[in-house]
Amino acid sequence: MNIIDLHCDTLDKLKNDSTKSKHITDEFLKAGGYAAQCFAIYTPPKIKGYKATLYFKEQLKTFDKMLKESHILETAKDRFDIENNLKTGKISAMISVENSEFLNENIENFSLIGNRGVRFLGFVHNGENCLGYPCCEENFDNMLPLKEFGKTVAEMLNGTSTYADVSHLNYGGFLSLSEIYKKPIVATHSGCYELCRNKRNLTDEQIKIIGNSGGVVGTVFYSLFLNGGNITEIDHIIRHIKHLINVGGEEIVAIGSDFDGIDCVLQIKNASEMQNFSGKLIKEFGYNLSEKICYKNVLRLL
Repeated sequence: MNIIDLHCDTLDKLKNDSTKSKHITDEFLKAGGYAAQCFAIYTPPKIKGYKATLYFKEQLKTFDKMLKESHILETAKDRFDIENNLKTGKISAMISVENSEFLNENIENFSLIGNRGVRFLGFVHNGENCLGYPCCEENFDNMLPLKEFGKTVAEMLNGTSTYADVSHLNYGGFLSLSEIYKKPIVATHSGCYELCRNKRNLTDEQIKIIGNSGGVVGTVFYSLFLNGGNITEIDHIIRHIKHLINVGGEEIVAIGSDFDGIDCVLQIKNASEMQNFSGKLIKEFGYNLSEKICYKNVLRLL
């Protein structure tokens, strides 16, 4: 079965030659039956202002280098690229953003998103930035709305092909974005707060808002967000998928593994084992719904 994964941190792993991916390689993606992988351009919260813009541009170079050295990855910006790449035996590589500090309160930097076909824009990571506030930082009001620049970005996204990604965004920022932003809302890598009370997870209210917007939630594989422990089994992921379906409907569920960004013990050891995961989904949900979970719910947005 085809797989589309909304989030990995492989580019961060590859940014220097001494650090290698342990979850995603050409061979792993091929064995796992991937149609597309979204590669996040991540900027550490401590990097601010124009330095964040420079860091973002360097990570774009890392993405380009990865493609150049790959025998199987091909860039993609939409579903038509993905389908064409599949016909030629290629796996699509798409760009997402985790922490939009690179915009540096400069609207001119917004062109970096459209020029490179960024499809998912994560407003924040684990620290305050020029757009807003994270859900997991201590000693701040979780009801704080987006900053004025964050509201401007949310409004500007309405006229683009880029989707707002609310993973990591605080509750108040989520609510203010949902009032301004009129397109499907995406959480690229999150779990369900009702099942695991971690600040990074989505409440049922948030899940309903995302579902009503026509958006998706990429179910994360990180044990800390699934069960609070150090081991992720397939059944832990399925438990969150079931909750997402019960609260937000069948169209809401997607995959957002967070491969190369998580350090827990995984039953799905890397991308090569994703067909074991899809096989378990088929036994649990049937083939048609499993297709939606694995790739069709995301494909309809692209």
